[in-house]
Parts: sequence; structure tokens; C-alpha cells
Amino acid sequence: MLRVANVQSEAALESVRDAFDQLGVDYEHIRSEPNEDAYLQTAYFYVPDDSADGVDAVMQRLSEDLGFEAEVL
Repeated sequence: MLRVANVQSEAALESVRDAFDQLGVDYEHIRSEPNEDAYLQTAYFYVPDDSADGVDAVMQRLSEDLGFEAEVL
């Protein structure tokens, strides 16, 4: 599972989805807190265990660019 905190906009969330697509990772958006329509939000995604290292590396770069905090749990 991937937790992405401090997501500030729909565009930032879309960047996360785009990164998954570029990596060829099958993912599923599990939930967002406080909800999917509010920002700042924390989004949770299921990512396969065998993709965790690649996802973690890309999310760290995106975190630096977009100001959110991503962590593979």
C-alpha cells in the first residue's frame, strides 16, 4: 500500500496516477482522507508488492516536486 499525504490538488493526485501508468503498475485507489473532494488530503493506493521499490523511487521524486509525502507501507 502507498500513502500519499499533503496532496494539494487534483492535478497533484493525477501526477501520482500518471506515474503509476508510466511504470506499468496495476494500482487501485483505496480511499482519501478526509474525502476525495477535499484538499489537503491523504490518498491511499494499493500497489503490488513486487512494484514497491520502483513506486517508492518515483514517488520520492514527485514528493520533492509537488510537496507531498509518499510512503510505501
